Amino acid sequence: MVREPLVEVSVVIAAPTEAVWHALVDPDTRAMWWSHLDLDARVNGRLSERWSGANGEARLTTGRVEALDPARLLRFTWADDDWPEPTTVTIELARIPRGTRLHVHETGWDRIPDAPNLAAAHRDGWGAHTEHLRRFTEAAAGPR
Repeated sequence: MVREPLVEVSVVIAAPTEAVWHALVDPDTRAMWWSHLDLDARVNGRLSERWSGANGEARLTTGRVEALDPARLLRFTWADDDWPEPTTVTIELARIPRGTRLHVHETGWDRIPDAPNLAAAHRDGWGAHTEHLRRFTEAAAGPR
């Protein structure tokens, strides 16, 4: 049995959970730290991300919001423009004594060609996105 590549990233953010959630789902706020993502943050809402591939070619990732529980959970599917099937991304937020723990889990790699390499790239990408979110929300929250 071949195991599905693991894409999981967690980060602790020294900011209130509501502030992290707002930065994630509010379009104007999100544009300050993830300008390439367009997200209609409601169940069945669409999302798209325009980006450049390794050779500078224009790429598009699209998906749909499957579940949303304010300040707790955002789940969506998404697929690059050349994928046969989407993956599923689950973002969970948990209130902790020092702020918020944000956890990203992406599944469905068993249906994607070149899954190990793409999953590794997504793991790196989620690491960068969560770090941008952490820096943005901690700066906005000010000293704690």
